[in-house]
Amino acid sequence: MPDDLGAVLDQWPYNPDRPYRIICGCDGRPKLQARTPAGIHQYELDGRPDGRRPAGEESLLDLCEKRLAAHCVRHHAEAGFTLPARVCRELAAEVALYHERYACLYEAGDFERTARDTARNLRCLDLLARYAEAPDVRGAVERYRAAVIQMNRASRAMLAVRRGLYDAAAMEIARGIGEVEALAGAADEGRGRTPTRALACLRRLGREIQARRPPTLAEDLQRQLREAVSAEDYERAARLRDRLHALGVPAADGRRPVQRGTLPGATSFIDTSSK
Repeated sequence: MPDDLGAVLDQWPYNPDRPYRIICGCDGRPKLQARTPAGIHQYELDGRPDGRRPAGEESLLDLCEKRLAAHCVRHHAEAGFTLPARVCRELAAEVALYHERYACLYEAGDFERTARDTARNLRCLDLLARYAEAPDVRGAVERYRAAVIQMNRASRAMLAVRRGLYDAAAMEIARGIGEVEALAGAADEGRGRTPTRALACLRRLGREIQARRPPTLAEDLQRQLREAVSAEDYERAARLRDRLHALGVPAADGRRPVQRGTLPGATSFIDTSSK
């Protein structure tokens, strides 16, 4: 096989509107490919993105968690368990690898896998924060926690929107905002992706979800009532007021419509500044 990849790239010209595709690998498993102006990135859809299995485990994180569990069984406590500096660096590299994949997955609309990968990275950050021997590595990855929370809650919110569960989506956004705000006091605003940016992204997505949320029955009746009053159809307006009263909703005859809109695509939300 020639080393020049030009022919491969020519078969899939770069298109910023459709930079992702799923292909079947030589091993029969599906792969995620991301086309960039200069090349192609390929990731396993499941398991570790590069397909490696450290010591037979799905990821280095899984291996470290099993070692922690075995330590607790032997010593009846977590005391004494540490992650050597080399392992910390490898875990940090694994965090970055998963980040690359879930950033692509989110933009491609695979919110379920995005939620899975971000939850996995949060577990890894927790493990490093508790047991890392290398504080420099721990600090280097910890500053991305707000961004990981942002993507985790955003993907869960988008899954809820896809199922028509707008209240659940709003709750995911609210929880994400609360979690990121809890980090704000310790944030280093001068480095990387900060809680400020993560908060802005979550709030923007929350507004977009609210704009897409279909009107409730009460809101629709209020709209019909405004139309009936405007048309001086007072008999219909009275019926609509009765229906609103039965719902326990005060009838408002004002002219302020409930603003509705459309939710932009996922790519309008994701912040790729750290990629």
